[in-house]
Amino acid sequence: MADKKNTDVGGAVPLADQVKDQVKQQTQQAVQQGQQYAGQAVGLVSTRLKNALTQQKDALATEISGVAEILQKNGDEFRNQGVGAFAGPYIDQAAQKMTEVGTTIQGKDIDEVIRDAEDFARVQPALFLGAAALIGFAAARFLKSTGASAAA
Repeated sequence: MADKKNTDVGGAVPLADQVKDQVKQQTQQAVQQGQQYAGQAVGLVSTRLKNALTQQKDALATEISGVAEILQKNGDEFRNQGVGAFAGPYIDQAAQKMTEVGTTIQGKDIDEVIRDAEDFARVQPALFLGAAALIGFAAARFLKSTGASAAA
């Protein structure tokens, strides 16, 4: 009988080890699948975010070009009225620079635009913050005006 007890106990230990190994393998598989799914989700979110940022970049470039056109027209009107003799060249220069910025932004990949913005922020932090505040105010006014016209 003692032999039977030792066999039962001896047989139970390998069974426990097998169960433990199976649980360990299944856990590792589950972790690997979870990491794979998480990687796919991050890739999908990253792609969608890049697409959205690219659309916003293109819209920004279009808006900048539109503002440049308005500046150019206003400069021409000021000159025609004799008012813009002093400011005319500055308005023209600002319109030209804005057109160049719009064209540059339109032609670049979103990653390049972000890198350029980071580089500019490092070199000219005060100017970057001022421009960011100005863009924020302009965007707020734009959103406010479009919301008011949509509600009317």
